[in-house]
This record gives sequence, structure tokens and C-alpha cells, in this order.
Amino acid sequence: MSRWIRRSAPAGLAAALFAATAATIAFAAVRETRQDPFRIQVQVEAVNLGVAVTDERGRFVSGLTADDFVVREDGVPQQISFFAAEAAPLTILVLLDASLSMRVSLDYVKEAAATFVDRLWEGDVAMIGEFNDRVRFGGEFTDDRFRLTANIMALDPLGPTALYDASIMALERLHFADGDRKALLIFTDGDDSRSMGFGSEMSAGDTIEAARLTDAVVYAIGFEGNGARVNKRFLRRLTEETGGQALFPERTGDLIGSFARIEADMHAQYRLAYIPRKAEREGEWREIEVSVRGRRDLLARTRNGYYAFPSEE
Repeated sequence: MSRWIRRSAPAGLAAALFAATAATIAFAAVRETRQDPFRIQVQVEAVNLGVAVTDERGRFVSGLTADDFVVREDGVPQQISFFAAEAAPLTILVLLDASLSMRVSLDYVKEAAATFVDRLWEGDVAMIGEFNDRVRFGGEFTDDRFRLTANIMALDPLGPTALYDASIMALERLHFADGDRKALLIFTDGDDSRSMGFGSEMSAGDTIEAARLTDAVVYAIGFEGNGARVNKRFLRRLTEETGGQALFPERTGDLIGSFARIEADMHAQYRLAYIPRKAEREGEWREIEVSVRGRRDLLARTRNGYYAFPSEE
């Protein structure tokens, strides 16, 4: 059953995320326990990455092997201990803007989002979330496309935009969800109403930090049609931190194509893992860089890094 979550909820989320004793990356080689609603305990055994490789024209590059990749942590080369090129099931949360400004393009957005869930791969599960000044999630993660589509069609735009709160709460949902690979797709046609006094309680910086602490890859579609003012800087930063992608279509006719491009990116990722050469963990941020050996014409996209929190015994 769907339920409304009030704007005050992100304070609890912030406590959960920022009390984390470790952070994970992209998919699983971790052990996770939840001791109470406001604490996450994660022991990192390996750093796991989803890596999308594209050429200069933005086309996905297939056929690469582990030997083609170079992984560096804080500039130090790492040895790849796991590699997989085949697609793996995804846990996806589709977060849709349901603020008043969406009324003009609502039918097109519903069609594009419904087409997206209809194209889910075998093994994928998804959840629909909607937000204005509050956030609502439609049930649990499921592969039932009819239920997902029904949640999309029930969208009824009203009110201002709490983009930051909604994004953080969606990241929390994904963090505690089952699945080795997790993705958040945010659709919005505007900016947070925080600057006008009735948007999010959390900030853009809080949202970026939440993304750094969780293991989801974030994608965004910022629709710029009908005179919309999309916060491109925020959406680009949020997606780049996690190895995702942000698209900014200007016509309603481009929405289905934008959703399809995101879907292709989600599934066209190589999976890598390595055990950090530096064993000591003191909670510091460690930067990650992945490249394709000898191919400057190719772009390897993954999350920017992780927090190396010490393990609790």
C-alpha cells in the first residue's frame, strides 16, 4: 500500500546515512546489518564498481576484458579481483516529479515512464516514487509491470518541489533494498523550492553526501520544455558522483528516447571489484579512477570514490 512520507522524514534519513560505519559501491561483496532505524552498519570487503564504457560518439563499447581496464584508488593502481561483462538484474527506483508544474507535460511523462518499466529486463525489480512537497512510494519493489504502470498513471501533480528530500529518501529506500545492483532514476522539470521557503529541509550538499554513502547509481532526466528551469548543476553533480548520467531533453517527443537511453546505460555496465591495497581505514574519502588501457578515445564512467570507514567488530 502506498503511503505519504512527510517532509520531516529526511532528518531521520540523515541520521541513518551519516551514522554509517562504512560505505559500499555499486554491487555487492559486503555484509550488511540494520541494528535500528537510524543506523547502518556495513563492513566493506571489496570495492565493487559498475563501469559504463562509451566511445567519442557516446556509443556503448562491448567486448572488453578485465585486462583492458586500469583501476586506481587515490592514484595507486589496484588489482582487479572480479570481472563480469554480462548483464545482471537491477533494483530500480523511478522517482517522478509530481509538482504542479508537471501538469502541462504529464501525459507525455506518464507514457515515457510506463514504456520504461515495460522494458524491464528479466530479473529486474522496480518501484515508483512521486514527490512534490512530500514523497510517496508505490508499494514494494516488484517485477509486476501492470502494478508499476498503475502507480505511474495515478500521478496527480500538485504543490511545490522538494527535490532534495525526495532524492535522499529514495536513496535510503534503495540502500535497504535487496539486490546487488541498484539504480535511482530521477525525473524532474524544475529545481527545489527550498530557495522560496517551502521546498526541502535538506540541501543539495546533503543529497550529494547521501549519494556518496549509498551504493546506488543515480540517473536523472531534467525536462527543459515549457520554459522549465532545471537545476542542471545539481543533477549533473549527483549523477557524476555515482557513475550515472543526466539528460536534459527539451521536447516532450524526446522523453521516451531519454528514458530508453537511461535504461540502456543501466544494463550496459561492466562489473569490477578489487580489494584495496591500503588496508587501513580511517573514514577518509578515497578517489576512484577507471580507464581503458591504451584507449584515450574511450570514456570509462563509474562512481568517483567511497568512504573507507573502519570496520566495527
